[in-house]
Amino acid sequence: MFKTRLYLQVFEFFVFFSLSAVAAPLTAQEESHMLTSTWKLPTQFTFPRLQSLLNQFSKEAHGKAFRSIGVEEDFFHGHVLFERTLHDGQMVLSPKAILYHTQEDAHKAHWEKSVAPKYDYLDITTRNWIQWLSDDAAKDGVKIENARDYLDFAQKDPSQFFDEKAEPQKEFHYTIHAKNLDAHKLGFELAGELQFEFYTGYDSPYGENRRIEVQVSNETISLNLFTHSTYIERRPKNP
Repeated sequence: MFKTRLYLQVFEFFVFFSLSAVAAPLTAQEESHMLTSTWKLPTQFTFPRLQSLLNQFSKEAHGKAFRSIGVEEDFFHGHVLFERTLHDGQMVLSPKAILYHTQEDAHKAHWEKSVAPKYDYLDITTRNWIQWLSDDAAKDGVKIENARDYLDFAQKDPSQFFDEKAEPQKEFHYTIHAKNLDAHKLGFELAGELQFEFYTGYDSPYGENRRIEVQVSNETISLNLFTHSTYIERRPKNP
């Protein structure tokens, strides 16, 4: 079978930090740079690690959560979720999981007909996913779950995410945001999130082309991607 090469091109600014563990707390210097500068992905998220995480998610979720990667109509971003923990006497941020949103603009094909009809596959039960991070390389990103299982029912009607037979309603986008997750179900209090993005067909505005390869189904599909976003602080409901 002919296989098309797929390159996921990720552009990012790096800050230099002392901790190498992938889910270890951020140092004060790292947090300061992340909070006060234009978006910088923590160095725990190296290109090989991003490649591994996206490949694992694709293996688990392609055809179920998404069909096309790197396009706004479907799968083009994730949110790193942080917990604030006590480490060496200081409260620091620790990356815990990634929240993915898929079929992002599929509703535009479904109702508005403003994007290509090939993206009209909106499934209200499979739009939101959590990939768990770990310091253990063998476990990092392996556990992938439907984010609806972590939904705070007090914030959103769960039926819109669980009823597989329900027809999507135009007034709903069926997105579970990080702030809609239940801390008790997650097992940690969300302190903040960092969105990272990846697109097809874009060149780096910074003159650097960084590529990773992602297997989608039984093909390696050709994509160019980059990341760009800012850190959003989420305060506990009852500080």
